[in-house]
Amino acid sequence: MKHKQDIIEYISIYCTDFYNELEKAAFKHHIAQIKFLPYKERVEKIAIAYKRDSSNDPEVLKLLKGGIQKFHQRVAERVFNEHLDELTLNKCPKCDGIARTPTAKQCRYCKHDWH
Repeated sequence: MKHKQDIIEYISIYCTDFYNELEKAAFKHHIAQIKFLPYKERVEKIAIAYKRDSSNDPEVLKLLKGGIQKFHQRVAERVFNEHLDELTLNKCPKCDGIARTPTAKQCRYCKHDWH
């Protein structure tokens, strides 16, 4: 996989529709821990959001074992392997490198511009 880390990042940001239900729950749990946990005792709406998005499911927590970077790597590799034909990856027409975003029109590697 050319520029593997960049493809993992791209899929983790722009291809989350391909996450299965456990992966979606794990990612929501991670966000709840980072974003809501510090404020859940002070703001009622945040406490509600924290309760809604955090999980005690051992399968969800197992997906996050090893940290969020490992989670993104495993899930992105699964999505890439199982859904390659369905993914809309914005790739450079010149060097085939992955663009930074789905709408980018300039390659981060070879600087080719396809505006």
